[in-house]
Amino acid sequence: MKTFDQLLEEDIAMYEGRHDDLIYQAPALYRLLTHLLDDPLFPQRLRPLVLAGIAYFILPADIIPEDIHGPYGYLDDIFLCAFILEHILRETGSEELLLENWDGEAPLLPLLQDILTQEKELIGDQRELLLRYIGYEYLTKPEKRIS
Repeated sequence: MKTFDQLLEEDIAMYEGRHDDLIYQAPALYRLLTHLLDDPLFPQRLRPLVLAGIAYFILPADIIPEDIHGPYGYLDDIFLCAFILEHILRETGSEELLLENWDGEAPLLPLLQDILTQEKELIGDQRELLLRYIGYEYLTKPEKRIS
């Protein structure tokens, strides 16, 4: 049985188009999220946020669906992953946690910065919808409860 990142690699393998440099990073970004869950140094309070990022990658019907847009549809998943990883960097104050779990070919920190600075080009004005979709507000502020 193939893992999700293997299926993802197959799905994007032949893609040539806008943002292909970022789209080719999707499997490694996905793996980084999964590796963090196995890292004993990863703060437990951040697990729900990482799980939301993993789930978003797997969901077929999201803000930019792959069923309609093909590999280009992974741009919202990639942006969300970078957004979550940046949140983890701020919360932990440690680049090492991410770097030790990164197995991608591109240097991670410049990649994250590149993704985040291209927000408008990648996801347009969909940031709030994307964050609301995963319940970001509730995942990052546990004192808030859904009423």
